[in-house]
Amino acid sequence: MTTIKVPKATRDRLHRLAAADGVTLAQEIDKLVSERAPRPRPTTGGFRSDRPLSAEEIDAQLASGFGDDSNRR
Repeated sequence: MTTIKVPKATRDRLHRLAAADGVTLAQEIDKLVSERAPRPRPTTGGFRSDRPLSAEEIDAQLASGFGDDSNRR
């Protein structure tokens, strides 16, 4: 939980917006922030080859584990 200090007029506007939307003040603030600055899309790791690979080569790469095994548990 975080306390945010805003002028009373802003607080009152936020309360009115939340009431109009039928949500809590926290939900309204979250909605407004999400509209202004959406969360970034998650990125995923991957493998990049310098040439097209056959299905057999892809299977071999997957079986090899993509790199150093020292960090595996």
